[in-house]
Amino acid sequence: KTPAPPIPVTTEAVQSLEETAQNAYEGIQQGETVTLVITEAQLTSLVALKLQETGDQTITNPQIYLRDGKLQVFGTITREELEATAQVIVAVGVDSSGQPTFDIESAQLGPIPLPEELISQLETRLQGIFQQEIAKLAPNIAIDSITIADGQMTVVGRQR
Repeated sequence: KTPAPPIPVTTEAVQSLEETAQNAYEGIQQGETVTLVITEAQLTSLVALKLQETGDQTITNPQIYLRDGKLQVFGTITREELEATAQVIVAVGVDSSGQPTFDIESAQLGPIPLPEELISQLETRLQGIFQQEIAKLAPNIAIDSITIADGQMTVVGRQR
């Protein structure tokens, strides 16, 4: 069960995220340490629109909550005749090279916990997607910290 009312998906949220990222990148280019604040609506909208672009109907209705230091990801998984809500709780951190890290603390499909092997694959995939997006939005960035609280993820970074 999701922790709050549904998060609306809008193209405006994605555009505002792209503008915020672009402004942060310009600051980094000038040697500044920058702070990028990402909202639940921006992250949820980005993921929903990326899923639509792929045309993959396996995961629908993604909802990403940023609470209590964790990324809380919900979505409807549909495989053949089966439909269930997936819930993944992720602790986000930063490694010594300034790259984001993702540690899945729990993952379940409906009431069933996912096997460790699937969780490991999911972590690797998540890591890859985020590193790709960061490399695209802000190449040569080193992240100093990522803080998650009250519906926002705050990323502080600088030029490598």
